[in-house]
Amino acid sequence: MPDPFEDLQGLANFEEPQAPTPALDEDDPFSSMMERFDEAAAILAMPPDAYLVLRCPDREFKFAIPVTDSNGEVHVFNGFRIRHNLSLGPCLGGLRLDANLRREELRALAAWTTWKCAAVNIPFGGAMGGIDFDPRQHDRKMTEAVVRRYTAGILDFIGPERGLLTSDLHCDEQIMAWCLDTYSMHARHTDNAVVLGKPHGLGGSLGQSYAVGRGIRVLLEQRLKEMKHKGPAKVVVTGAGVVGSQVMRELAAKGHQIIATGDIQGGAFSDKGLDVEDVLRHRKETGSVSGAPGTEKITDEELLSLECDVLIPAAVSKQITGKNAGRIHARLVVEASNGPTTARADKVLLERGIPLIPDLLGNSGAAIIGYFEWVQNRMGYAWSEKRVQGRLDRMVLEAYHRARKVAGKHKVGLRLATCIVGIERVAYFDKLRGIYA
Repeated sequence: MPDPFEDLQGLANFEEPQAPTPALDEDDPFSSMMERFDEAAAILAMPPDAYLVLRCPDREFKFAIPVTDSNGEVHVFNGFRIRHNLSLGPCLGGLRLDANLRREELRALAAWTTWKCAAVNIPFGGAMGGIDFDPRQHDRKMTEAVVRRYTAGILDFIGPERGLLTSDLHCDEQIMAWCLDTYSMHARHTDNAVVLGKPHGLGGSLGQSYAVGRGIRVLLEQRLKEMKHKGPAKVVVTGAGVVGSQVMRELAAKGHQIIATGDIQGGAFSDKGLDVEDVLRHRKETGSVSGAPGTEKITDEELLSLECDVLIPAAVSKQITGKNAGRIHARLVVEASNGPTTARADKVLLERGIPLIPDLLGNSGAAIIGYFEWVQNRMGYAWSEKRVQGRLDRMVLEAYHRARKVAGKHKVGLRLATCIVGIERVAYFDKLRGIYA
């Protein structure tokens, strides 16, 4: 790709090419993400106009979702949809159901999705949305009402060429089927390409149940090979939910040893390796991996500080912070969840020489499999599992090698390098498109 700024040579040396980010609050994911964006923009000598466009979400929408429960009582929840950038194509964005939903986190996730799609060369922009609603605290009927009302409320934001709704926190295939049905009722025809993460019979792609786990494994094995590691890896996975279980199953199936995992209730450890299916079965029956047969109970703090070959954060954001990064004893960190490592922790790990594969690459399997689903739906195809797996592996590794090349060129960590790849691509095509006025 040509240098997007090659005709702006005189701007590389101007003072303070962008407005400074406010003082970093490690608890604010948007501030953390924007600090990394600022670093990438400075390395790229990004002109002020390009900087200003990319720094702001394109649109933010908040609306009320009133629903009636089984007792006839009215509850009002808040729905959000944030569209960050649509220069490369329709905006891919998840539906997040979380009683503690924060607009700042949605902004960060929308921007991360923009850079992630650009970094893995997917023709999507980034978005994110959600409802301050926890389906675990309500019956299924109320969850359906809330989700359908939300989908109807964001009709102006979604469509096969406008915005794509995909599953995120606490969203399963049934919830995505309700989203598809609601959109289709308003459109007066079934449009499978609008909603991603659907059941296979409604146009969902093969591979979506393990895409993130497979992407993690491919990246982990590639990086360990470069580090001259031989034999199976000893792995710690923080999180045993949808993503964590994918990761553990995929790695265990390929002979790697999962020595510990954990959830909000506690952790399970065995130096001989966990029986992943037994641990996940115990969690399903009791609500936690802690206390699984044949394992030792450990705390979250102990889980993060275990000696291992690979540490995989696969749960909530801000797991590795400036306070605990100095106690990490892994040879490699591979991020499976969004934003698990804060900016301060990034610097600590870099100073300690612990390589990290960032979430922009680590969980890119979710975006890639969503892209595959969108393509198949629009073309009326149904790819074989072998084809899906081969293309997913290729796209993940191509993105990784591009980022590694940029990291070497600019002498930066892989996270910043991946941001540079994504930001440069979006900025280049923003410049080509120009500003409509």
